[in-house]
Amino acid sequence: MDLSQLKNGKYFRGHYTDRGEYRGWFCGSFLKENHPGKTEQLEIKYAEHKKGDIEKPHYHQKMIEVLIFLEGKAKFNVNGENVMLGKGDFLFVDVNNIISGEFLEPSKIFALHTPSLPDDEVFV
Repeated sequence: MDLSQLKNGKYFRGHYTDRGEYRGWFCGSFLKENHPGKTEQLEIKYAEHKKGDIEKPHYHQKMIEVLIFLEGKAKFNVNGENVMLGKGDFLFVDVNNIISGEFLEPSKIFALHTPSLPDDEVFV
């Protein structure tokens, strides 16, 4: 195989706390066409939440959602079951599961969706 074919130039360095014009998202299908983080495969966002912030009940028909807690504490609800999350915890939610949440402390998290489908969030 000719290794020169592997150099598509699509990479970049950043810092996850640099929120920029995409409100914390640093890869996904919704980025500008020439952005090196534009991809249909994955969305990743760094977010900081205040105590009392609410994640409204929603589900995804085609996307998997993963929340990773760097700091803070939250109470999420998945299909009627409460799930407490804190520093070091993650929550994996497959398609067609209703998820909502409330941040109980100031929190820093990563949110990941795969694939990248911005219109796949259905509020209930």
